Amino acid sequence: MNCLPVDVAGISGSAANKNYVVVLRESGGVRWLPIYIGAPEAHTISLLLEGEKFARPLTFDMFHEILKSIPSTIERVIIASLTDNTFYAEVYGIRGDGTRFIIDARPSDAIALALKTKAPILVNSTVLEEAGMFGEVVPTALTTPFDAETKLKYLNDKLQQAVAKEEYENAARLRDMISELQKQTRSE
Repeated sequence: MNCLPVDVAGISGSAANKNYVVVLRESGGVRWLPIYIGAPEAHTISLLLEGEKFARPLTFDMFHEILKSIPSTIERVIIASLTDNTFYAEVYGIRGDGTRFIIDARPSDAIALALKTKAPILVNSTVLEEAGMFGEVVPTALTTPFDAETKLKYLNDKLQQAVAKEEYENAARLRDMISELQKQTRSE
Protein backbone atom coordinates (compact mmCIF):
# COMPACT_ATOMS: atom_id res chain seq x y z
CA MET A 1 0.00 0.00 0.00
CA ASN A 2 1.47 3.34 -1.08
CA CYS A 3 0.80 5.93 1.65
CA LEU A 4 1.36 9.66 1.88
CA PRO A 5 2.00 11.67 5.07
CA VAL A 6 -0.66 14.15 6.17
CA ASP A 7 -1.07 16.75 8.90
CA VAL A 8 -4.22 17.55 10.83
CA ALA A 9 -5.13 20.95 9.38
CA GLY A 10 -8.05 21.51 11.71
CA ILE A 11 -11.47 20.62 12.99
CA SER A 12 -14.65 22.20 11.74
CA GLY A 13 -17.96 21.97 13.42
CA SER A 14 -21.30 23.35 14.24
CA ALA A 15 -22.74 22.29 17.58
CA ALA A 16 -26.21 23.28 16.38
CA ASN A 17 -25.98 21.06 13.29
CA LYS A 18 -23.87 18.33 14.94
CA ASN A 19 -21.62 18.31 11.86
CA TYR A 20 -17.90 17.87 12.51
CA VAL A 21 -15.08 17.37 10.04
CA VAL A 22 -11.42 16.65 10.66
CA VAL A 23 -9.38 18.00 7.75
CA LEU A 24 -6.16 16.21 6.85
CA ARG A 25 -3.76 18.00 4.53
CA GLU A 26 -1.15 16.25 2.41
CA SER A 27 2.27 17.16 3.85
CA GLY A 28 3.99 19.38 1.33
CA GLY A 29 1.14 18.91 -1.15
CA VAL A 30 -2.04 20.59 -2.29
CA ARG A 31 -4.58 17.89 -1.50
CA TRP A 32 -6.70 17.73 1.60
CA LEU A 33 -9.07 15.09 2.92
CA PRO A 34 -12.23 15.93 4.90
CA ILE A 35 -13.52 13.16 7.19
CA TYR A 36 -16.83 13.54 9.03
CA ILE A 37 -16.54 12.58 12.70
CA GLY A 38 -18.69 12.64 15.82
CA ALA A 39 -18.86 15.44 18.37
CA PRO A 40 -16.93 13.63 21.17
CA GLU A 41 -14.17 12.67 18.74
CA ALA A 42 -13.99 16.25 17.40
CA HIS A 43 -13.70 17.51 20.98
CA THR A 44 -10.89 15.07 21.78
CA ILE A 45 -8.92 15.90 18.62
CA SER A 46 -9.38 19.63 19.28
CA LEU A 47 -8.03 19.24 22.82
CA LEU A 48 -5.03 17.28 21.53
CA LEU A 49 -4.33 19.90 18.83
CA GLU A 50 -4.45 22.65 21.45
CA GLY A 51 -2.20 20.70 23.84
CA GLU A 52 -4.73 20.94 26.69
CA LYS A 53 -3.84 19.14 29.93
CA PHE A 54 -6.44 17.95 32.41
CA ALA A 55 -6.24 16.88 36.03
CA ARG A 56 -7.89 13.57 35.20
CA PRO A 57 -6.85 11.47 32.18
CA LEU A 58 -9.02 11.33 29.08
CA THR A 59 -9.55 8.04 27.23
CA PHE A 60 -6.53 8.55 24.97
CA ASP A 61 -4.35 9.54 27.91
CA MET A 62 -5.28 6.26 29.58
CA PHE A 63 -4.73 4.22 26.40
CA HIS A 64 -1.34 5.84 25.91
CA GLU A 65 -0.35 4.96 29.48
CA ILE A 66 -1.47 1.35 28.97
CA LEU A 67 0.64 1.11 25.82
CA LYS A 68 3.69 2.48 27.63
CA SER A 69 3.24 0.01 30.51
CA ILE A 70 3.06 -3.07 28.23
CA PRO A 71 5.52 -1.65 26.73
CA SER A 72 4.36 -0.85 23.21
CA THR A 73 4.66 2.13 20.94
CA ILE A 74 2.56 3.38 18.05
CA GLU A 75 4.66 3.62 14.89
CA ARG A 76 2.06 5.19 12.59
CA VAL A 77 -1.62 5.32 11.75
CA ILE A 78 -2.99 4.94 8.25
CA ILE A 79 -6.32 5.99 6.79
CA ALA A 80 -6.31 2.76 4.82
CA SER A 81 -9.53 2.50 2.83
CA LEU A 82 -12.84 4.03 1.86
CA THR A 83 -15.85 1.77 1.35
CA ASP A 84 -19.45 2.99 0.89
CA ASN A 85 -18.49 6.50 2.07
CA THR A 86 -16.95 5.10 5.27
CA PHE A 87 -13.26 5.57 6.02
CA TYR A 88 -11.27 2.80 7.72
CA ALA A 89 -8.02 3.23 9.62
CA GLU A 90 -5.27 1.00 10.93
CA VAL A 91 -2.95 1.61 13.88
CA TYR A 92 0.54 0.12 13.51
CA GLY A 93 2.58 -0.55 16.60
CA ILE A 94 5.46 -2.50 18.04
CA ARG A 95 5.67 -4.27 21.39
CA GLY A 96 8.75 -4.17 23.60
CA ASP A 97 9.79 -7.64 22.36
CA GLY A 98 9.82 -6.39 18.76
CA THR A 99 6.51 -7.99 17.77
CA ARG A 100 4.55 -5.79 15.41
CA PHE A 101 0.78 -5.40 15.53
CA ILE A 102 -2.01 -3.78 13.53
CA ILE A 103 -5.29 -2.64 15.09
CA ASP A 104 -8.42 -1.79 13.09
CA ALA A 105 -9.74 1.62 14.17
CA ARG A 106 -12.12 4.42 13.32
CA PRO A 107 -10.19 7.27 11.66
CA SER A 108 -11.07 9.70 14.46
CA ASP A 109 -9.69 7.33 17.11
CA ALA A 110 -6.56 6.60 15.06
CA ILE A 111 -5.95 10.32 14.49
CA ALA A 112 -6.43 11.12 18.19
CA LEU A 113 -4.05 8.32 19.16
CA ALA A 114 -1.46 9.53 16.64
CA LEU A 115 -1.68 13.05 18.01
CA LYS A 116 -1.34 11.78 21.58
CA THR A 117 1.66 9.56 20.78
CA LYS A 118 3.20 11.93 18.21
CA ALA A 119 3.03 9.15 15.60
CA PRO A 120 2.86 10.00 11.89
CA ILE A 121 -0.50 9.99 10.14
CA LEU A 122 -0.59 8.56 6.63
CA VAL A 123 -3.31 8.18 4.01
CA ASN A 124 -3.44 5.41 1.43
CA SER A 125 -2.76 7.17 -1.89
CA THR A 126 -5.81 5.46 -3.40
CA VAL A 127 -8.03 6.97 -0.69
CA LEU A 128 -6.52 10.40 -1.28
CA GLU A 129 -7.14 10.01 -5.02
CA GLU A 130 -10.76 8.90 -4.45
CA ALA A 131 -11.82 11.34 -1.73
CA GLY A 132 -9.15 14.03 -1.62
CA MET A 133 -9.78 17.60 -2.69
CA PHE A 134 -7.34 19.95 -4.38
CA GLY A 135 -6.36 23.46 -3.43
CA GLU A 136 -3.49 25.57 -2.19
CA VAL A 137 -5.27 26.45 1.04
CA VAL A 138 -7.60 24.28 3.08
CA PRO A 139 -10.99 25.97 2.67
CA THR A 140 -11.90 28.24 5.54
CA ALA A 141 -15.52 27.14 5.25
CA LEU A 142 -14.50 23.64 6.33
CA THR A 143 -11.95 24.54 9.02
CA THR A 144 -13.92 27.09 10.99
CA PRO A 145 -17.31 26.65 12.63
CA PHE A 146 -19.54 28.10 9.90
CA ASP A 147 -23.13 27.05 9.46
CA ALA A 148 -24.30 24.46 6.94
CA GLU A 149 -25.57 27.13 4.53
CA THR A 150 -22.10 28.70 4.26
CA LYS A 151 -20.48 25.29 3.75
CA LEU A 152 -23.03 24.38 1.07
CA LYS A 153 -22.41 27.64 -0.78
CA TYR A 154 -18.66 27.08 -0.68
CA LEU A 155 -18.95 23.46 -1.86
CA ASN A 156 -21.37 24.41 -4.66
CA ASP A 157 -18.94 27.10 -5.85
CA LYS A 158 -16.09 24.55 -5.85
CA LEU A 159 -18.33 22.08 -7.71
CA GLN A 160 -18.99 24.63 -10.46
CA GLN A 161 -15.26 25.33 -10.74
CA ALA A 162 -14.44 21.61 -10.97
CA VAL A 163 -17.03 21.08 -13.72
CA ALA A 164 -15.75 24.12 -15.63
CA LYS A 165 -12.20 22.69 -15.46
CA GLU A 166 -13.52 19.22 -16.43
CA GLU A 167 -12.23 17.75 -13.15
CA TYR A 168 -15.06 15.23 -13.03
CA GLU A 169 -13.71 13.00 -10.26
CA ASN A 170 -13.27 16.01 -7.99
CA ALA A 171 -16.75 17.21 -9.03
CA ALA A 172 -18.23 13.84 -8.07
CA ARG A 173 -16.61 14.01 -4.63
CA LEU A 174 -17.92 17.53 -4.13
CA ARG A 175 -21.40 16.43 -5.22
CA ASP A 176 -21.28 13.60 -2.65
CA MET A 177 -20.15 15.97 0.11
CA ILE A 178 -22.98 18.37 -0.77
CA SER A 179 -25.49 15.54 -0.75
CA GLU A 180 -24.28 14.27 2.65
CA LEU A 181 -24.37 17.77 4.15
CA GLN A 182 -27.89 18.33 2.80
CA LYS A 183 -29.05 15.00 4.30
CA GLN A 184 -27.57 15.90 7.68
CA THR A 185 -29.20 19.33 7.58
CA ARG A 186 -32.62 17.88 6.70
CA SER A 187 -32.51 15.29 9.49
CA GLU A 188 -32.12 17.92 12.21
